[in-house]
Amino acid sequence: MESMNQPTSIGYDQSRRKRKKKQPSPPPSQSSVQLWRSEKQQQIYSTNIIQSLRELRISAAAADQSPSLPPRGGGIAVRDAAYRSLAVTARGRTLWSRAILSKAVKVTLKFRKQNRPRYSNHPPTITGNNRLRKKRSTVLRLKAKGLPAVQRKVKLLSRLIPGCRKQPLPVVLEETTDYIVAMEMQIRALNAIISAVGSGSSGRDRS
Repeated sequence: MESMNQPTSIGYDQSRRKRKKKQPSPPPSQSSVQLWRSEKQQQIYSTNIIQSLRELRISAAAADQSPSLPPRGGGIAVRDAAYRSLAVTARGRTLWSRAILSKAVKVTLKFRKQNRPRYSNHPPTITGNNRLRKKRSTVLRLKAKGLPAVQRKVKLLSRLIPGCRKQPLPVVLEETTDYIVAMEMQIRALNAIISAVGSGSSGRDRS
């Protein structure tokens, strides 16, 4: 009896697996669009950007107190904090968010390396890296001119989206969709923060 029941149970398990495979899953672009347009995601980003701006303010105050540290404030630092907070909100699920986070790590390491005390008195050696970069950029421009119009536009789009320089067209389009919706959410969140700060300051002035 057990041997007769085993094939039926195996066939039932296989049919269940096929049913699970046949169930359509929502495309990642559609789910990411809904996620970025949700109120919860906007609140998460608002929390991240406020925390980043507080840390930026603390580091700027520390730089003012110690002349040896170069200032890291200004509009560029605020812009970098906004993009970094957006990538943190994405949790590294996309190529563009991972590219922004890796760039932030490289900038931090470069900043620490520049502020490290130097004990060597030897003059810096000049290499031909700049010349090689210029030659490579010229060759790339000549190659880009020979491409068709559609390929040139796709290549330009892949350069605009972080982390998509060498990706195929489907990946570039999916990353672009996610990046645009994330930027729209960023604008809404920043406008809400600015309006909240403006209304609070006007209320204090009246009192």
